[in-house]
Amino acid sequence: MTLYVGIDNGLNGGIACLNNNKTAIVWKMPVIKGTKTDYNIREIIKIFKTFKRGKCYVVLEKAHPRAVSGKRACFMTGYGYGLMQGLLSAMDIPYMVVTPQTWQKEIFSGITEKDTKVASIKFCQKMFPNVDLKPTERSKKPHDGISDALCMAEYCFRVNKK
Repeated sequence: MTLYVGIDNGLNGGIACLNNNKTAIVWKMPVIKGTKTDYNIREIIKIFKTFKRGKCYVVLEKAHPRAVSGKRACFMTGYGYGLMQGLLSAMDIPYMVVTPQTWQKEIFSGITEKDTKVASIKFCQKMFPNVDLKPTERSKKPHDGISDALCMAEYCFRVNKK
C-alpha cells in the first residue's frame, strides 16, 4: 500500500495521510501543554512509525520566520521544521520539502478565497467530506493545521501519481 503524507510542522499544525483509495487519517500536531507548549516527540514518532508499513511519500512544508512573529515563535518555527526533518531522516522515511506557495498553487487552483486557511478548510470539506477536521470531539470549528496537512497530502498524491 502506498501512503501520501502531508505535514504542517507548526505547533498548531497537523499530519495527514492518504492511501491510494484517498482514505484519509488526520492528526493534530501532538504537543505537550504546559507553561510553554512544546512538541510531543514520542507521539510524533508513533505516528511516523505507521508510515513504515508500505511505500511512503511525504511532503513537509518549508518553514520560514515571519516578521510579525516574536522571538519564541520564530525559534519554534525553525525548531519544528528541523525536528520533523530529523525524525523523518532518522526513521529513513523519504520526504520532499515544499513551500506553501507551491502546494497552494496546485491545490487552490480555481478557488477564489484569498485567506489560505479558509481556502484550505473549504477544499478539504469538499474533497474529503467524511474527514473530521476538528482537533477534538469537543471542538466546534475545523482546525486549519489539519486541513493544511490534508491539502499537502493531496498535493503529494497528485505529484507522485504523475
